[in-house]
Amino acid sequence: MTNPSHAEAVTGGPEAPPVPPSDYRLAVPEGWERVVLDPDRWPHRIDKLVNRGLRRTKATPQLKAALADRLRKQAEDAHANGGVEMYLVNQVIGQVPVSAGLVVTVLRPPPDTAAGDLSDIALSLRARGAADDVTMVDLPAGPAARHLYRRRPASDDPDGNKVPVTHLDLYFAVPQSDQRLLLSFSTPTPPSMEPLADALVTLFGSIARTLQWMA
Repeated sequence: MTNPSHAEAVTGGPEAPPVPPSDYRLAVPEGWERVVLDPDRWPHRIDKLVNRGLRRTKATPQLKAALADRLRKQAEDAHANGGVEMYLVNQVIGQVPVSAGLVVTVLRPPPDTAAGDLSDIALSLRARGAADDVTMVDLPAGPAARHLYRRRPASDDPDGNKVPVTHLDLYFAVPQSDQRLLLSFSTPTPPSMEPLADALVTLFGSIARTLQWMA
């Protein structure tokens, strides 16, 4: 989101038109690591996170390098799609490993194209995934198109992933703007972890409720 230029109100004249927010605020639980999706900043940040996360393990330099490369690829892909920041968490809670991520993306309509309503996004999502859960929800930051789905990696996944991933996407309309803010949550979900995935989806929804628009 770009900072708007605030129109000055002239005494006795018409009120200044409303302007879009210059930023947003989002609260995440302790242990969620933030990576700003700036190519000049994420390499150092990712290296630091990998070294800190694996410092008490017997991970080899090759494993550390592979993990850092995978995270850099995630950052590059997210940035290319309009991502502005991502959050990563890898924790052990009660002897259960928990892994999840969040990518925040600013979506802009193509030039000379209207943004459309959030309900149009919901209709498009329903058309693409018959088994997906797509609803409109009211949240403190405004209405949102909510898309809950689970995907299994392709058999020829380049990273060798075989575990299904549960996703929760929430699309918000940026006030007084044609932009949309997308919160994309995800967590790996092997069959034995499906109850935990359901609990994490509830947590993801709680994080989305903390979204605030900043003047």
